Amino acid sequence: MAVVIADKYHLKSIHEEIGLFDRKLAHLMNFEKFDSVAERDQAARKLTLKRETLVQTAQRLAAQGIEFKRSDLPRSMRPNDEPDEVKPVPEIVEPVKPAEAHATNRSTSRQSSAPYTGTSLDWQASVRQYMQKKGKG
Repeated sequence: MAVVIADKYHLKSIHEEIGLFDRKLAHLMNFEKFDSVAERDQAARKLTLKRETLVQTAQRLAAQGIEFKRSDLPRSMRPNDEPDEVKPVPEIVEPVKPAEAHATNRSTSRQSSAPYTGTSLDWQASVRQYMQKKGKG
């Protein structure tokens, strides 16, 4: 039988499970198809009971003094006056390249392997040797 150690990592996983049940409930109420409203209510009741058990466990662990981050709380358990943390996403602006840059020819592509010139990764040297050997170069 597995022994559960009540620590901050266990509390975090409980908070994640509560968030999962919140999402399952939302999906069930919005997208699942049921033959009757009673069946939908019964399925929602089952998920809600499982979720409530997890909420009680999380509250008990928090009352025992187990530390947790406010950001680990599921949205349904956060205080209403505390907004969700929104991290600003920096805009990535790619410079517009002129049309000539896209039209590459062989001479520019050969220059791109310049760092490998003279090494075993220099494929162009082996191609030149092959061409000379076959008399095509």
